[in-house]
Amino acid sequence: MKLKNSPEVAKLPVEGVPGVTASWLWSEADGAPTFALRLFEVEPGTSTPYHSHAHEHEVFVLCGQGRLQSKSREYALGPDDTVLVLPYEEHQFVNTGINSLRFLCVIPLHAESISMTAQVSLYPLRRPELSSAIDNTLEIFRQQGLEVTPGPMSSLIAGDSTNVFRALQRAFQNVAEKSEVVMVTTFSNACPVPGKAVPESLSFQPIGYVENEITKPTDPDTLSNMVSRIIINTDLLEGLVGLDLGDKVLVVFYFHRSEEYELLQHPRGDPARPRRGVFTLRSPHRPNPIGITEVELLEVNNNVLTVRGLDAINGTPVIDLKLS
Repeated sequence: MKLKNSPEVAKLPVEGVPGVTASWLWSEADGAPTFALRLFEVEPGTSTPYHSHAHEHEVFVLCGQGRLQSKSREYALGPDDTVLVLPYEEHQFVNTGINSLRFLCVIPLHAESISMTAQVSLYPLRRPELSSAIDNTLEIFRQQGLEVTPGPMSSLIAGDSTNVFRALQRAFQNVAEKSEVVMVTTFSNACPVPGKAVPESLSFQPIGYVENEITKPTDPDTLSNMVSRIIINTDLLEGLVGLDLGDKVLVVFYFHRSEEYELLQHPRGDPARPRRGVFTLRSPHRPNPIGITEVELLEVNNNVLTVRGLDAINGTPVIDLKLS
């Protein structure tokens, strides 16, 4: 048994997040075998990063006022509130008060693990098909951060051994509760490992192109006020189902008129402004001439999207669309 006084533990700044510190009250360095206990302090007007991780968080708020931000909703936080953040659940703690937001956070220590693979097969009982059961099981594996390779008779999963066994436990519980499926898992050093090779080059096919009155590169302010049309390939029309007027859409496109680049450039080509690295700029002259712009969707007419705010000229190939 050990004892320490929390004010005597060093407050370590959270890298890249001004105004947030973490004190590791108990950790592996103290001989803790399973859990780490941390004390976070978030100053007024600041927040922790919006992030997720493979382990759960268990939080107890000591003092202050704040907000817990998740992907789907927000929660007000105050003294004596407790929080459970599940694995891979995106979250952020925001100080909304005038005093420091202080909370305790318990996380599991990283047990020694190995990378492993397993083959999982599902067999029906008293049912003619397996599609929904398979889909649910594969989704559990993906939520646990595993690599999933579906096959005609079985699916291959791969990842950290801790995550593999945790995912299998959840999947087994899911199928056991329904009592309609038998799940068989095979562990073997003969299980193939999914290839991780990264291709030396990538190839994309445009999904459409931009149509407007701007035929040559011009200043971004002029382009950002333009109304443009995005003509989507007709064979991809079903991919537009669900887009509504007023949606904010991210348009990924290719700067087809860009021929060369420099790693240091004057912002907006203005020689009076100091050079900056190309990865800090929206310049079209870059190693991979890809542009991303958020636009407002004004009209959907079959395969033609009318948008405002697209800084791309006439004929620009469009690579992808995503809701903002």
